[in-house]
Amino acid sequence: MQVYSYWARATLDCADAAGLPYHLTAYAGSDNSEAAAKQAVAQLLHTRHARLLANQALAEYPTGSAPLREELLQRLHNKQGEMIGALTRNHYGSIVLNTLAVMFLDIDAVDLRERIYPTLPPLSVSEFFRRLFSPPPAPVYRDLDESLQLRLTAWLHQHPNWNFRVYRTRLGFRLLVTHQLLTPDTAAAQAVFTAFRTDATYVRLCQKQHCYRARLSPKPWRIGWQRPWLVFPYDTPAEQQEQRAWEQAYADRSAAYSVCAWVGDYGSGHVCPDAAQLIELHDAACLGGRPLA
Repeated sequence: MQVYSYWARATLDCADAAGLPYHLTAYAGSDNSEAAAKQAVAQLLHTRHARLLANQALAEYPTGSAPLREELLQRLHNKQGEMIGALTRNHYGSIVLNTLAVMFLDIDAVDLRERIYPTLPPLSVSEFFRRLFSPPPAPVYRDLDESLQLRLTAWLHQHPNWNFRVYRTRLGFRLLVTHQLLTPDTAAAQAVFTAFRTDATYVRLCQKQHCYRARLSPKPWRIGWQRPWLVFPYDTPAEQQEQRAWEQAYADRSAAYSVCAWVGDYGSGHVCPDAAQLIELHDAACLGGRPLA
């Protein structure tokens, strides 16, 4: 999980080997200090300029993927003092729970839809030609709850020790694996992603960032509010104050909405301690019986 307490931004007007002008922007994070973040971003900018002069790609990062440039709100630790997650604010202003090994799955309804092909009785010759030259019937899809239930049943038949906590979201479902810890880079995690048709963009994000993510507050446009107009990290105290005013207005509007609704628990019923701790935080933030956003 790539989260940092301090972030810095730096820019450089320069030219490539052919003399073409470039405006480079770089961001870097640090857990030590703001000064360390500024030193890191200066080094990153220098490295990018050198890559530009050597006609090399600029988008490569030492970790293999860029860390998400999000404000760190809180680190989460278990009773043993080990970090198990973090709360951040994403680029459109929502609060996000990031977890190292407590697995969340984001399942969009469009990915879960399964077409049903009914078995037709034998047709007479006249009926055959009538259907041949008629418009095709509208496709019939399995009920979304039934599709998810069938996948849960099939998985739990093969893995009876597993346990899922299921939530309904605005556009699908959120599943939380509670019985064990599971990092996104494992074969077991990939098997679960595939079995439940987890959103492909979400899967890639989890694997690149080495964590799972669950949004805890509404998307601004779903509650009649705009995205933040400032980009993190904020350059001046005035920008930070303006952002805090946006956050307060956003929080006031968010109070009338929920992010998801609890559907039920499926499986062995086992909940490991780290999952129990994060379930309490997640449910307090996301549930409430209000319109989903």
